[in-house]
Amino acid sequence: MQTATVDYLLTPDEFPERPPVTVIFGDEAFLRAEVFKLFRSRVLTEEDAEFSYSEHDGNSDLRFSDIVLELSSPPMFGGDVRLVRVTDADRFVSAYKEEILQYLREPSKVGLLLLQVKSLIKTSALYREVEKAGLLIEAKQPDRTSLDKWLKKRCGTYSVAAETGALNLLYDLIGEEPGLLDSEIQRLALLGPPGGMLTEEFISQNVGSWRLQKAWDIVAQALSGDFPTAVHQLDLLLASGEQPIAVLAQMGAVLRKYWAATELFLDAEKHTPRQNSNSLLEKSVDGAKIFIPYKLRYKKTAREHPVSHMKQLGRRRGERLANLLLQADLDLKGGQRIDPRVIIEELLAELSSRELRNGAYIASKRPPLD
Repeated sequence: MQTATVDYLLTPDEFPERPPVTVIFGDEAFLRAEVFKLFRSRVLTEEDAEFSYSEHDGNSDLRFSDIVLELSSPPMFGGDVRLVRVTDADRFVSAYKEEILQYLREPSKVGLLLLQVKSLIKTSALYREVEKAGLLIEAKQPDRTSLDKWLKKRCGTYSVAAETGALNLLYDLIGEEPGLLDSEIQRLALLGPPGGMLTEEFISQNVGSWRLQKAWDIVAQALSGDFPTAVHQLDLLLASGEQPIAVLAQMGAVLRKYWAATELFLDAEKHTPRQNSNSLLEKSVDGAKIFIPYKLRYKKTAREHPVSHMKQLGRRRGERLANLLLQADLDLKGGQRIDPRVIIEELLAELSSRELRNGAYIASKRPPLD
């Protein structure tokens, strides 16, 4: 069976709960992550998740025989099914496509294989066989109708509802990127719309390009190595009445783009190792659709331009951005009894100059909450 990420998120019960092989393919990172979380929750209960789930990097020296052995081994504790996930599995799938096809003919009765790839040719034998015996989920930008349905359902997650006109206005103001829209809905929900309804009036009063501009300014200053100015900008935004969790959501919308750009760069580098790095960085920035103020869009060498930020960030920290954002979000929501401002300041320090990356400056100044 084949579907798109939004369709799976909207109506999961219409799709097999435990397909022997599932392939998630496509470049919409946010929806891909959301699909995986839902898929895992359907397959595994909280009690057996720890003992019945394993994850492997497809770029490592992974052998298909080891995966089959794992899929064939019943969980020692927990439930009656084992979920094995292979991330970045393009190389793995290419190397073992015949073995995967053979496995599809006689899959394990206790194991479920989940492959996450960037692309999958729709005319390939693997695509056809998984479509017959398993589940294919394409992570792509949804059309407007599907986006409306998903976003209205997503609003319910944050205990709000939205008028269609309000969503149309939101698209006009910040675009149609699902991760950015989700962050903005979460921020708006925290502001407490009257009656829990997001109306056009409420959107027009509380959403504007200046908010994204401010978040971009803070991130840009940090990635340019100017930690003091980034913190000053943070203070100004908090002083204007913005809640720390809303500020983090706005920053996260920008930083997830840099994480996506890093993924695009690393993937392109594998396939075109001889191409100029600057050219690959520019293509990755363009592909990730990083927000760029109009005045900077044609200044490719400007210190504050995303290409320069990518160089400052580096591939290792770029790959860690998603985890850094997740940790900051958990800390703000109660994982740490620390002043919320300091949590965001720590994130800025991690993004900023080499002298501040080790966290010693911030850690020594962490005031606990009363």
